[in-house]
Amino acid sequence: MKNTLVVVADLGCLKAYRVNANQHFSTPRLELVDEFHPVDTPGRLVEKVSDLAGRFPRGGGPGNGATAMSAGERHNIVLEQRKRLVRQLAGRLNSLTAPPEIQRCFLAASREINHPFLEELDARARGKIHKNLPADLTKVEKSELLRHFQAE
Repeated sequence: MKNTLVVVADLGCLKAYRVNANQHFSTPRLELVDEFHPVDTPGRLVEKVSDLAGRFPRGGGPGNGATAMSAGERHNIVLEQRKRLVRQLAGRLNSLTAPPEIQRCFLAASREINHPFLEELDARARGKIHKNLPADLTKVEKSELLRHFQAE
């Protein structure tokens, strides 16, 4: 099991552990090998955009003055941020599973991003995933993580 990674992820964090099944230990141990926090972590929308009206000109149709401006609302900003974060997390997992000595991976990603996360992974990384849990285990103690994967 030394060539196994245990990866837990949600939109704000990805943690990767290498399983160390040393014969001197009674149970396998997990060693943190990578902790990644995406650049554009989710937060309050008010911190990311301005609510000032008048940023984008409206069409100059009849009845609209030359100074008429729209509110410039971005209705899909949350969805776009989510896609961008999932893409960053998948890129990080692709690079973690790239070395040939990594033979398999156990993945636990929060339920809301699990499916899109798997879709963003390349075929090589997806092929190394042996167990996939749609659960947010990022705050679970590392001593408890393996139990979640063995329960299935």
